Amino acid sequence: MTFAQLRVLRAVVRTGNLTRAAEELGTTQSAVSHALRLLERELGVSLFVRGSQGVTPTPAGRAVDRRAALILAQADAIAEEAAAARDEAGGRLRVGVVPSANARLMPRVLRAFASAHPDAALTVLEGSDDEVLDWFTTGAVDVATLGTALPAGETVPLARDRLLAVLPAGHRLGGRSRVTVAEVARHPFIMSSGGCEPLITELAARAGARLRCHYRVRDVGSILAMVAEDLGVSIVPELSLPARAEGVRVLPLDPEETRTLRLALPGDALPLAVAFAEAALAEVPPAYRP
Repeated sequence: MTFAQLRVLRAVVRTGNLTRAAEELGTTQSAVSHALRLLERELGVSLFVRGSQGVTPTPAGRAVDRRAALILAQADAIAEEAAAARDEAGGRLRVGVVPSANARLMPRVLRAFASAHPDAALTVLEGSDDEVLDWFTTGAVDVATLGTALPAGETVPLARDRLLAVLPAGHRLGGRSRVTVAEVARHPFIMSSGGCEPLITELAARAGARLRCHYRVRDVGSILAMVAEDLGVSIVPELSLPARAEGVRVLPLDPEETRTLRLALPGDALPLAVAFAEAALAEVPPAYRP
């Protein structure tokens, strides 16, 4: 197998669509399909189920994707360290982020950090909670945002993130000011598989509700597009939502449900990592501070 095949695998899992994956990678759909077929042939397992709505990873596909994320993060880290050895003038920093932090918080943090450290080379890797945790614990990233606290290590609360119900714009519950998890569970559900699935499943269990998961989708943009097409409803973190979302209605849950995004630094953190953490904490808007 090659790094190129693993990058194709990751893009297809992330987008759930061969055409979008090809666009993201700057190649053709046929090249993406060919790379997947070669990888499946080499591994001897099916990695995806093809359907009318796109492609969905099989259990083997999800397992390979998680390993691929770690391998590619380590490969990128090697390249970054080699580049740093060639030119150490501004310093280099690798940041792992979960999608909720990357959508609304990171752009302003990156702007503040770049302004204070214009010569620093910054690499941002986005992944699920499990992937970012793997990158942090193996040293593939120097600082990370996480959806859960580490059993050991240094983490500080970064932001308070509400979980919100997402409904089609014309949904019969759309006129409410808030909805319960049990009410959401009565409708076909689109599960966010980017890291929040365990938390959402726990919410449903506490409410005594059973989610009817018709789709599992990693990308929040894809979830919003599917909800807008009336394919189901969903629950997503507020910080992962764009400022404007067409065709959907977003409501708080009743009772309110939140999670805390945390910032993780190793005990021997680089000075640039500490500076990045300070910038991140300073740039969190007051409404989202824990």
